[in-house]
Amino acid sequence: LKQKLEIEGLFSPERKRPVPEFPQRIGLITSESGAVIHDFLNNLGKFGYHISFVHSQVEGQVAVRSLLTAIEYFKGKKIDVLVIIRGGGSLESLQAFNNESLVREIVSFKVPVICGIGHDKDVPLASLAADVAVSTPTAVTTILNRSWEKAISEILATEKEFIYTYQNVLDA
Repeated sequence: LKQKLEIEGLFSPERKRPVPEFPQRIGLITSESGAVIHDFLNNLGKFGYHISFVHSQVEGQVAVRSLLTAIEYFKGKKIDVLVIIRGGGSLESLQAFNNESLVREIVSFKVPVICGIGHDKDVPLASLAADVAVSTPTAVTTILNRSWEKAISEILATEKEFIYTYQNVLDA
């Protein structure tokens, strides 16, 4: 399946879209029970994010249908990025993320998709298809926070420069 989807170009770097600068509206898909959602929310910066959350099973026989339903929900919503996260586990427990229908939905989604699924040793097909793939929910928040943190840093540097220049003018 991986080889088939690779030949079709679904994992191609040229197809992948960048995460928008200063994302605000985040669609989040994960299980409501478990540490993953708490890790995500605890590490997401205080930058005025608006998070729309849809619970999904992330393991077991109903997980694929649950994930597809959650993605379908977000198709009509105004979001800047879609985030799909799940903690690590055995290769068997990550099988829902190796589903062809799920991969195709991720590829065809209208906004960039970030997947934080599993750990580095097991990379599911959904992660290969996503616009950005990292191995933990915390790493997803690092990506989302990056442009906001950079902007704040630049504002602080500009503020210091402004104060320094103002003090020089007053001294003169």
